[in-house]
Amino acid sequence: MRMMKLKLAILLILCSTALSGLSFMPDSAFDPLIQNQFHGSILNLPATGYRDSLSIYGKGLSHPFASLPLLSDAITDAFRLGNPKYSLLGYESPDGLLQTELNFIAGLEPVLADENYSFLYKGFTLKAKHGQHVQMNTEWWQGMFFGDQTAATGSELLDGYYSWNSGKRSVDNLTGSLGYSANNLTLALGRGNFSIGNSISGSIVANDEVNDYAYIIAEGRSGAFTLSFMHSSLQSDSTFSLYDNPSLNSKNYPDKYLALHQLAFRPRNNINLFVGETIIYGNRGIDLNYLLPNAFWRATEHNLWDRDNVLIFAGGSWRPWNPLFLYGQIALDEFSYGKLLTNWWGNKYAVQGGARCSLPSFLPGSMQHDVTAEITAVRPFTYTHYMAHTMYSHDGKLLGYPKGSNIVDFSALLRIPLSAWLQWQSGVSYNLQGSFGSNWKQNYHEVFPGELLEEGTATWFQGQKTRTTELKSSILLDLFAHHRFLAGFKTRHIDCWDSEVFGAWQFIF
Repeated sequence: MRMMKLKLAILLILCSTALSGLSFMPDSAFDPLIQNQFHGSILNLPATGYRDSLSIYGKGLSHPFASLPLLSDAITDAFRLGNPKYSLLGYESPDGLLQTELNFIAGLEPVLADENYSFLYKGFTLKAKHGQHVQMNTEWWQGMFFGDQTAATGSELLDGYYSWNSGKRSVDNLTGSLGYSANNLTLALGRGNFSIGNSISGSIVANDEVNDYAYIIAEGRSGAFTLSFMHSSLQSDSTFSLYDNPSLNSKNYPDKYLALHQLAFRPRNNINLFVGETIIYGNRGIDLNYLLPNAFWRATEHNLWDRDNVLIFAGGSWRPWNPLFLYGQIALDEFSYGKLLTNWWGNKYAVQGGARCSLPSFLPGSMQHDVTAEITAVRPFTYTHYMAHTMYSHDGKLLGYPKGSNIVDFSALLRIPLSAWLQWQSGVSYNLQGSFGSNWKQNYHEVFPGELLEEGTATWFQGQKTRTTELKSSILLDLFAHHRFLAGFKTRHIDCWDSEVFGAWQFIF
């Protein structure tokens, strides 16, 4: 029996070598204060506080099948309110340093629109920690879309590869990290995605509305300075045709990587300034030049014959007094000093700024509310490039501002946490976008061939203009120990109103 417990404990530890739920230091580049947390799927929502902590209920190996009374109480626990008392399987070492917990998840997410569909899934979550600094967690789920398969292509869960199963789309996902975190140091290996810079409508540097990717992270702080580094393996959007056999070409994806580093400076407690770079490169192995976090990578890339895609960004945040938080950032994709004030198409940049104001709660027992307003402007052809392995994208999705380029967007979001277990939020946005240079998939060598590469122009809102208004609202009910519920609606107007109502139920045990 002791040997069986030991084997199970070892199995849990080995399975948790790819994890999620990584802890970051305050003001981390990878965990900004303001993020877009409006989602139509529970699978994309962050875990609530009590679900972040391990719910181990005894030393050694623990499970609800040890005795009939325990099993009976565990079944009752599945329908209790408040924090869970049981997990499917747990282990705690005699000295209390190692804790591991395994849980099963399942859920159903219906969407009602002009054509209805739903997503049914199952999976597991595995989280562990050793002492106060080492964290190991993972989440895997797999599911299938039922109903109208064309309408299902609009689901936010379809952000990468999917397969067909009995005429239905099937998709799965794995997120995870194995990390060490302390007050002034974070080291991690994992699979996931990040939003860089404060934003509610989507980051102009690197957004999290893409499929997960593998990464290594190192972030350290000394005094007022913080140095952040990430290197990621991306999925190219297209293949190389090198063989006569099309089946071979269909799997011939070039290597593609994202390297990112940022230096932040906090001169005062209420001010944070940062500057950084991203590099998209590929069609070769990992370049050691982009593993040095304290270097100017634009100069490095220039000496590598300008074959990679560089983006330079900077920004900051300021809290002039406690209820008000101001933020902003700018990203430079490409520019020429001599043409900076002209309409040259190569003046590719994005600017974003916003303000969050905390509001007093108006209901007894409710938490503090807040409202955020934001404006974003992205020049035409920003994020475009000319090779499959240097596009500013991952697995068919834009890594930059998710709404595209040649756009000005106004967004606002109101969040009202009515209690620790009931959260409501509602948002509105309006944007004006021109079609010319709005798509990151465009090869600018084809749009501006020959001499036009140096003389071609692009103006704001050039091409067919599109005005988009969007309203959205959702409420999350997290009252039960092992169940979560989400309900909401989204409506968008371009030429006419297009609306959908969504819901979600998730069971965790």
